[in-house]
Amino acid sequence: MARLTFGNPVSLGYLALVLAAVGFAVLDGLVTDPADASFSGVWALLLTAPTIFPLWLAGDALWGGSGAPDAYLMAAASLAALVNALLLGLAHRALRGPRRSTVGTGWHTRRHGDH
Repeated sequence: MARLTFGNPVSLGYLALVLAAVGFAVLDGLVTDPADASFSGVWALLLTAPTIFPLWLAGDALWGGSGAPDAYLMAAASLAALVNALLLGLAHRALRGPRRSTVGTGWHTRRHGDH
């Protein structure tokens, strides 16, 4: 699962994009006035869609009207990004097709003329 999540260029590109969006949101939060309505965090949430939405709704259901704590929302966004990266890794592997492994195939002498 780790290879599918982190070991291909599609998943790594996606995770880099999410990390850049989160970094931008954090930097924007540090630089701008908190009273201003900034939508910088929306990009990170949109990049983790559609997986973030059931987790977000589950947090609202667990904590009721008070809303989920920020730590839960950050953990849910992180989990959603990892699940999406895994799914992208599975799609990447499926689109590449089956690979022939050279490990454990041995030396077949009939193909090489040594009868």
